[in-house]
Amino acid sequence: MKDVLSFQIHNQEFAVEVDLIEIVSDMADITPIPNSRQSIKGVINLRGRIVPIVDITDILRLNLPADHVYRNILVLKVDEEEIGILVDLVNNVLSIDETKLENLQSRNEFYAGKVNGVIKKDNRLIVFLDIRAVLGMEE
Repeated sequence: MKDVLSFQIHNQEFAVEVDLIEIVSDMADITPIPNSRQSIKGVINLRGRIVPIVDITDILRLNLPADHVYRNILVLKVDEEEIGILVDLVNNVLSIDETKLENLQSRNEFYAGKVNGVIKKDNRLIVFLDIRAVLGMEE
C-alpha cells in the first residue's frame, strides 16, 4: 500500500506520493524569473527559503481557460530539492494498492513516462503522476 495526496487542477484530479509533500500553502506572490522555461512561473519566499514554482499544466500540455486562477501551492521535496507546483485544490490522502493501478491508455507517448497509472476511487479517476519524470528530475 502507498499513500498519495490527491489534488485538482481545473477539472482533472491528480495524485503524488505523500512522502514527497513538504507543505500545502495558500497562493503567494510569485516573483518571475526572466528568461526561464515557460513552465517555471518564478520563485516564492517560503519562511526564508527560495522555492521555484512550476506550472505542471505546461509540462503536461493541459489547456486551461484564459481566466484560470490557482489557489494553492503544493511544495514538494524531491531528491532534497524543494519545488512548488500550482494547484487549484488539495483533496485528501488516499491509500492505494499499486498492483491495482490502471494503465493510462494514450496514443500520445508523451505521457507514457510521466504517469504511474490511474487510480479508480468511487466515481473518480485520479492520474497518479511520476512527479520526478514530470519535473525532469528522473535519476
